[in-house]
Amino acid sequence: MEEEALRAEYEALLRTESRTLRRPSEKEVAALWRALTAEERRFFGGTPLLSGEAGAADPFRGILPDLQQALNKAGFSLPEPVHLAAYPHESFNAQARAVRTGTLILINTGFTVLVLEIAKTFAVSMGFFNRDEDGGVTFAEATAVERERTELAEAAMARSLLAYLLQGDATRGGRQPFHTESAGMAWRLTDATTRFVIAHELAHLLEGHLATPREREAGSWLTRTREQEFQADRTGALLALRALENPTDQILNHFAVAGPLFFFAIDHLISRVRNEIDDIPQGMRLSDHPSSDERGAALRAIFQDIHGPLVLQLADVCVHWLAGREDGIVAAADRLMRG
Repeated sequence: MEEEALRAEYEALLRTESRTLRRPSEKEVAALWRALTAEERRFFGGTPLLSGEAGAADPFRGILPDLQQALNKAGFSLPEPVHLAAYPHESFNAQARAVRTGTLILINTGFTVLVLEIAKTFAVSMGFFNRDEDGGVTFAEATAVERERTELAEAAMARSLLAYLLQGDATRGGRQPFHTESAGMAWRLTDATTRFVIAHELAHLLEGHLATPREREAGSWLTRTREQEFQADRTGALLALRALENPTDQILNHFAVAGPLFFFAIDHLISRVRNEIDDIPQGMRLSDHPSSDERGAALRAIFQDIHGPLVLQLADVCVHWLAGREDGIVAAADRLMRG
């Protein structure tokens, strides 16, 4: 009953704000579904998924129960019912909304698909990875074929990013293929990034950052102070670490740490594109969050205190890789805008 009540309030929210989740044609769904690998289909819940499709399987659907179970094991519980869904709110990643029957955590429509496209490009660029003797991550040197594949992937990433900002749908920029040798890296990084975003929004609820009763009746979006954002980052990241299937597995910890720092690197890139390209819709520029660089630095210190500096190895590779491509991506997005 709680889930049904929250779902009803979610649907009412869409109607009240004249929002719709675009329903694709059967032809569009069939074409996309044929393009997915078996692994992609499993990731997207066994149901044809197009970013923005109402009623499609959510790639983050199984994450909320994992985080709730981790809370329960630690002796905590959510103070009220929570419903997780996609919503086109024009924020890069997620927002929480207090409603009469609980809290809606609303992931921006197509967010996970955008992260996946960027993670695919990173994974193709890195190629194979293995454990070293100290439990860290090492990468094989790229071949000529892999270098050419990387160049194509980076161009596709710029198209995906611009499509997301302009149309709320990264798939309109084209989908990159999956490559066997890099699929595992892309999936794990996408999952870790998405888990952190959801855990961060849960942390706002756990830390008491919800709207006042009067604001709740009005159905307000939650507003946060800088201090609350840093607090939610810390609590959310620790929750994501606690929810690992095997917390002692070093590779899982590497990805759980890389997820939030990769997210902040993407946020930094999106902020640059928004600020440097004049034709990005004005509504996409608004943010009450601290800078991604400040948030990332704060979490790095926490991760290092918990696990030591080696756990940041993969995260550093992710962040440096994307930072090194920012100028090229912004220039490519500008060229695309100019036709």
